[in-house]
Amino acid sequence: MNNIALILMDQVRTDMLGTYGHEVVKTPNLDRLAKDGVTFTNAYTPAAVCGPARTSLFTGQMPTNHGLVRNVEKAAVSDPKKENPNIISSLDEYKKLYVGKWHVGGKLLPKDFGFEGHNFDGYGYPGSGVYKNMVFDQGPKLEDRYVKWLEEKGFEIPEVTEAYFGENPHLRVQELSGKLNCPKEATLPYFVVEEAKKQILEAKKEAKPFFIWMNFWGPHTPCVIPEPYYSMYSKDEVILDESFNNPLKDRPLYHKYISQMWGVWDAPEEKWKEVISKFWGYITLIDDALGDFFEFLKEEGLYNNSFIAVTADHGDAMGAHRLIEKGEFMLDKIYNIPMIVKDPNSLRKNEKDDSLIYLHDLTPTCCEIAGKEIPEFFDGKSFLSLMENGNYEERRGILAQLAGHFVSFEQRMWRRKDYKLIFNSTDKCELYDLKNDPQEMNNIFYDLKYKEIKKEMLEELYGEMIRLKDPLANWLYRIINYL
Repeated sequence: MNNIALILMDQVRTDMLGTYGHEVVKTPNLDRLAKDGVTFTNAYTPAAVCGPARTSLFTGQMPTNHGLVRNVEKAAVSDPKKENPNIISSLDEYKKLYVGKWHVGGKLLPKDFGFEGHNFDGYGYPGSGVYKNMVFDQGPKLEDRYVKWLEEKGFEIPEVTEAYFGENPHLRVQELSGKLNCPKEATLPYFVVEEAKKQILEAKKEAKPFFIWMNFWGPHTPCVIPEPYYSMYSKDEVILDESFNNPLKDRPLYHKYISQMWGVWDAPEEKWKEVISKFWGYITLIDDALGDFFEFLKEEGLYNNSFIAVTADHGDAMGAHRLIEKGEFMLDKIYNIPMIVKDPNSLRKNEKDDSLIYLHDLTPTCCEIAGKEIPEFFDGKSFLSLMENGNYEERRGILAQLAGHFVSFEQRMWRRKDYKLIFNSTDKCELYDLKNDPQEMNNIFYDLKYKEIKKEMLEELYGEMIRLKDPLANWLYRIINYL
């Protein structure tokens, strides 16, 4: 029986990974994993904020079905029900391990569902209230294993210096970038990897296969990183997106407000490039930590019989359209996620695959790896056959759902390989010709030349919303002829 390792980065822009072709950012360990498996280029999150996306991966369901369409801190919702199927509910023979960030549902923790390992509640950023001079304050309320780990390892408490917060004087609550004064081995990525190793060795001692869900807190801002990563990439190496200088044309005004809120709309190009270069450094820091983890699996004789998937909950605009982070803007930069999969039973090596897949397709995939019947409860579908024999019924498109991040703002996206339609339920809608406009700079929703394709896309969107019992479908139906 194969082991399973799901590795989730937090908020990474796929095209800023060396594995996906970036010419500056170094990700040699992800590159090596990709050579041993398949790199999916059309993988998508169902929602580009943390809680809904992670809850989808855990439950195998779309956000409107599991009930979390906004981060739980900003919406009163219930937790996933313990009696419902989830990503580990059928893995009876496995030792079920969890390390790192959780941010699934509201109050329930990994241990409540049968995981061993960490129990960080909420966002649970372990550096909050720990790092000297750290302003960002979204730490765990219940326990912080990281503090004890630093003590056990003999590390000094790291200090944050050279912090940059953006240009908005009303928002000084989260560093965008900064220098973390400590060795790389004391950072959060290495903490996650070291804790994962410890848990896996316990499983090996018990002669049990393991399922491990490893979650990093990065490269999500605050990008506070140590040397050599802090200086690894120069701002002079950063080439800003074409959309940076032609931002948010024919889009909801609210999108500009989000950029202004973060203090980056009017930020000088030099500051933008500095933040992006630190984001890149954070990516390479995580890649180095993953290299340590992959080497451990090889030394312990576990690599070759482990199904390994590296992905992310969602992306980051990181300069596209002069936006940063994620939220109520449905750019591919925040919905397209990395998905690098190594399957020991697959002959597919060093391949790229452009099939449309969801983050929460991993949920039934894990069930099938364990040889169990896949519950109808799951909205995702296993792609194990795609990995192992190429048999796969291609999707027509991908649906994404969001009800807002900072404020209420209901959106739905229907993303095909050729066009993308965005239904902003209380504002202007969007349509992009992805083959001729991959940067999503020209909104053609109201261009009469695209009237037929718009009608087709709206009908497909509505049909998928009905199939998945999306509660916004009724509003779309009532106004579809007037869009």
